[in-house]
Amino acid sequence: MQPDEQNMLREFNDLRQRYAMLVRALRLMIYDYDVATGAIVWSGETEHVCGRTTSELDGGLAQWEELIHPEDRERAMRLLGEAEAKLSEYNIEYRFQHKNGSYVWILDRGYFLAGPDGKAARMVGMMQNISEIKAIEFERLQMQEEIIAAQERALRELSTPLVPISDRAVALPIIGTIDQRRANLIIETLLEGVSARGAEIVIVDITGVATVDTFVADALIRAARAVRLLGAHVILTGISPEVAQTLVSLGADLSVFETRATLQDGIALAMNDTPRAGRLPAQRS
Repeated sequence: MQPDEQNMLREFNDLRQRYAMLVRALRLMIYDYDVATGAIVWSGETEHVCGRTTSELDGGLAQWEELIHPEDRERAMRLLGEAEAKLSEYNIEYRFQHKNGSYVWILDRGYFLAGPDGKAARMVGMMQNISEIKAIEFERLQMQEEIIAAQERALRELSTPLVPISDRAVALPIIGTIDQRRANLIIETLLEGVSARGAEIVIVDITGVATVDTFVADALIRAARAVRLLGAHVILTGISPEVAQTLVSLGADLSVFETRATLQDGIALAMNDTPRAGRLPAQRS
């Protein structure tokens, strides 16, 4: 063997060793898929990934498909077909059956190689067990959902407190900015409160609302209409001259409200004139 050939052989063996070390370190399961025959040659850390030796993975594409979780199978095969047709990268996460019968999460990345006719002939790639990463991600999402739920409870308790005034009257002071989420929460709180308490009058005080625009006006009107469907009446209080001018300029339909300047005025009206026949007295000038 010539010196150049010996050097090339040493370099080749060195590359093979580096490749083997990389596969072992990353715990990769390597495959070489023959598109024409459906055969798959496996190597690498197959036992770590799915608990099977290479000799137990001799069923080719059909076996690989069968071991994919039924809920993930259609998507995995569809993306495989698309990657083969376009000679593009196959990059997917799915659940794969371990030898012990459980399912592990797999990251599968492969690349199609074209034959002489320009169509996909082979696919080489790797599969990696990412179950631990998925478990951490699941815990993070659960924690995030718990935080969101806690924030939702706090929002219900703090931002839309429903205060009983009498046996048949409740008040809802609104403070801050009203966005879509809070508007829905206001309506939900009102409906639940009216239904649970059998309230006939609801006072909605907007003294602390930062800005009254078209969206806020629409949210208040929707809330009043929803409450009226339950047979209760709404008194809108906290309307400053500036807010009144804004509502008029916006063309808001205020006929669904009784209106009073202050929360105290609204409470006085509710306490003195709690309706029993379904109507409030005419608004005083």
